[in-house]
Amino acid sequence: MARQADFVFFFGGLNQSIEAESRDRVSIDILPIQMSLLKNIEKVVRSPIHVVIMSGSSLDLSYIRDSNNFASLIWMGYAGQSGGQAVASVIFGQYNPAGRLPITFYPGSYVDAVSMFDMQLRPSKTNPGRTYKFYTGQAVYEFGTGLSYTTFSYSSSNNSSIFSYSIRKLLGKSYSERRVLVQSFRVNVTNTGSMGGDDVVLAFIIPPKTSLKDPSPPIKQLFGFERVHLNVNETAQIYFPLYVSALQTIAHDGSKWLEPGLHQIVIGQKFMYQIQLTGKAVRLP
Repeated sequence: MARQADFVFFFGGLNQSIEAESRDRVSIDILPIQMSLLKNIEKVVRSPIHVVIMSGSSLDLSYIRDSNNFASLIWMGYAGQSGGQAVASVIFGQYNPAGRLPITFYPGSYVDAVSMFDMQLRPSKTNPGRTYKFYTGQAVYEFGTGLSYTTFSYSSSNNSSIFSYSIRKLLGKSYSERRVLVQSFRVNVTNTGSMGGDDVVLAFIIPPKTSLKDPSPPIKQLFGFERVHLNVNETAQIYFPLYVSALQTIAHDGSKWLEPGLHQIVIGQKFMYQIQLTGKAVRLP
């Protein structure tokens, strides 16, 4: 059938006979029987293959990602009663998708790199780290990955891109207020493509690489997100407030600190701002 077809769609993935609350996987690779089928289909098709994967957790999809024999890849979680109609509306362009990957997709070797008895999130000599915040390896797909049938551009509306604050003045006389607003970022989002659609704009903060309190600070961490619908050539301005809580360092003993250093702000995968904290480190209550 694949040899005769003009277009080939492969639907695969997992189900609850393989992953469930009481059933752990020992591998995060594509199931061997599905990989064998994909490779056999590759040998006979006349056009690139389109793949739809259903699962409740991550899979190593690097083979599909890296092969020129595959034209598209959709990960859809587990479908409800209208799942077929929903994925068809995306495949045939009736709906412009705007999802963001809510988890990190690791390579298959990850299961051998981390002991199931090691619950640390931060990297160590025996652990490459977990989640987008701390994973030091090369992810197959990163948290927040997502595509659209249109394109978007981002630009800053703030008067400056560099901000400096004294830690003492920022906190004032009372250190109990952890929701102190540091800065509001105004960002213009423009639909630069040929189709209307939603964009989910993610705002990350990249802390200083060195810390006296945390030997392995996060690579980055999400501090805001906003979903916006834009028609072709339409622009909308969105706001991302940054609070003191997003700048704090978590020490090994769980204590919270504000430390001097340079924090970078990335919005919509574009580096936009810098926050410089000055003065001595202060422990928060």
